[in-house]
Amino acid sequence: MECKSKMVLWTVVSGMFLWSFGAGIVNISLPTIAQYLDISTSTVSWVIIIHLLILVSLLLIFGRLADYLGQRNIFMWGVLVFTISSYLCGLSQEFNNLIFFRLVQGVGSAMLLSVSPAMITLSSTIKNRGRAFGYISLATTLGLSTGYLAGGLVTEHLGWNWVFFLNLPLGALVLIMSHLYLPDISNSASKDRFDFLGVCLSFTFFLSLILTLETLEINPYPLVGFLVTLMVGFFFIYWEFHHPHPLLDLRLFLNPHLIQSILSGFLTTLVLTGTIFLVPFYLELVKSYPTDLAGLLVFASTLLVLVVGPLSGWLTDQVGAKLVNTTGALVLLGSLVLLSLLDQTVGLLFIFTALAIRALSDGISNPANSKMVISHSPPGMESSVSSLLNTARYLGLVMGVVIFETIFNITISHHSPSLEASSQGALELTLPAAALVDGFHAAFYLGVGISVLIIIFTIMGRENREVL
Repeated sequence: MECKSKMVLWTVVSGMFLWSFGAGIVNISLPTIAQYLDISTSTVSWVIIIHLLILVSLLLIFGRLADYLGQRNIFMWGVLVFTISSYLCGLSQEFNNLIFFRLVQGVGSAMLLSVSPAMITLSSTIKNRGRAFGYISLATTLGLSTGYLAGGLVTEHLGWNWVFFLNLPLGALVLIMSHLYLPDISNSASKDRFDFLGVCLSFTFFLSLILTLETLEINPYPLVGFLVTLMVGFFFIYWEFHHPHPLLDLRLFLNPHLIQSILSGFLTTLVLTGTIFLVPFYLELVKSYPTDLAGLLVFASTLLVLVVGPLSGWLTDQVGAKLVNTTGALVLLGSLVLLSLLDQTVGLLFIFTALAIRALSDGISNPANSKMVISHSPPGMESSVSSLLNTARYLGLVMGVVIFETIFNITISHHSPSLEASSQGALELTLPAAALVDGFHAAFYLGVGISVLIIIFTIMGRENREVL
């Protein structure tokens, strides 16, 4: 790579590390937040869900706005909003305040993440694009694992509020790098009339979908929510087909290989996120490990990504993305089989092995899947495909948390009728370990089934190597 392209790459990589680091330090602190505020797993999960809900709902919007305002401006403002809101989250002493500032942080995350793949695509060459996505995968996974380590230590010794303050120096560094090295990349040919109604429909669709999934245990809201989601979805499709300059060009969905690759990325992210959301609760509630040990265990298990991420990117350039992507899906299935065997009796080595294989699958799949999706991007539509890929993946993030947490709570509710009727109080602390293990097993069994589906999608997929 040329020096200028390298600096663009490392700036975007640093931004991805900042976001994933922030996600890791929050996730590892959730059991402590639940105990400190005396709230349940389902309630504390909203610290994650509200952030991802806003993130997913705004990704397409900021991806389109980048055509008007420039990718550099969207990226820099995203870093700034993310960093300031992190500070305000750290100052929060009440759950409602924390949720509000996590919402604001979601806006910054959407701005930061919506343009990252497109900036990598437009600043890299055909020969090194897979390697560039490998570095993105490395930064994301390493950021999450480092966040677990740092968050565990800080939560154990300083308190959960401090996990948010750790984002401040990193955010300042990324902001300086963005100012110095990022060019103003935009698609001047697409600066047409903005699709405001499409924006409103897109936001409403994702909001309705995620809220419906989160209220599956409360009748009759799920039925009403699904009906609203379907109505808004159909209206969005109709409007986008008839708008001259749509928020999302639905012609992209006519390419089955693009859809298969996006679905593969969505489901992979869903499984990876759902499992890692539950793991800290298993380590702390079932195994009674302190928070710093739990964070260290997750961090150590992901060190393989230091090698696997860039290697996977290099392999996609050499042997093609399909083979690498399918391999990653098979490894993911193996990790879920091991996770489904976790109980009160397994030792540290077994837990470490299961988590390491999970991280290995992440490092293998991410760059290969990114390259497969981008390979089907029509010329001049890199930003649209980039934002579509990100929307699918981060929808997978929030749905992974919602679905796995819901399966876990529904399962353990059979052991405690009072838990089913109440969302207040950390009632999981009162249940025997065997009841909690049943909940973890139910969620991980679901992950096994989804992993098989991912393998099918990766086998059916095809990389468009002529474009790349």
